Amino acid sequence: MNRIQRPGAGAVGLALLIAASTACGGGDSGESGPDLNAAPSNVRWQSFQGVALPQSDQGPRSGADGAATGFDHSPPGAAVAAIVHTVRLSIAPDGQWSQVVNREVVPGPARDEWAINRVQLSITGPAAAEYAPRVLGYRVTDYTDERSTVDVYTEYSDSSRAVTHTTVEWFDEDWRLRLPDPGSTVRPVDAVDQVPAEIVQLEAPK
Repeated sequence: MNRIQRPGAGAVGLALLIAASTACGGGDSGESGPDLNAAPSNVRWQSFQGVALPQSDQGPRSGADGAATGFDHSPPGAAVAAIVHTVRLSIAPDGQWSQVVNREVVPGPARDEWAINRVQLSITGPAAAEYAPRVLGYRVTDYTDERSTVDVYTEYSDSSRAVTHTTVEWFDEDWRLRLPDPGSTVRPVDAVDQVPAEIVQLEAPK
């Protein structure tokens, strides 16, 4: 069984097999643009493989066959999608991962390579409590109607914290995770000492 490793233990946090982003642009919500600091509304928390994930008015609206779909075409919708897709792809069990990758990830060589690597692993149960991340919040670093970059902040049981740099794209009328091109050397996860004060608070229950 694969495990989610803490950044302090030399792992990449949320991403077991995936890298989450190739860019982190600085985005500002101008007066005429979307509000990048808008928080999702009516947030509830549901456990997936031992990790609490957000469900809100902005999505996901469906969890059919283990795949989370149906997100608003908005910054909060993109942010919730980035969180949900990253975690679910990392820890989906053997019977669900194929649906997750097919419906939550943008098609391409990176998705194909991820699937090839995933076949070689087996995840049959929930993440061990000591390795399970807890979502703290996020910051949308860039947003267009076609693409959004989102920094997701998490905490681990040893109180260490990390930021996962993610990218989602609007594909087939929904937000999907964009994996980096094969061979990318960009770091998907960085350890952090403190969480920035300006993040959108979206703290999972302990």
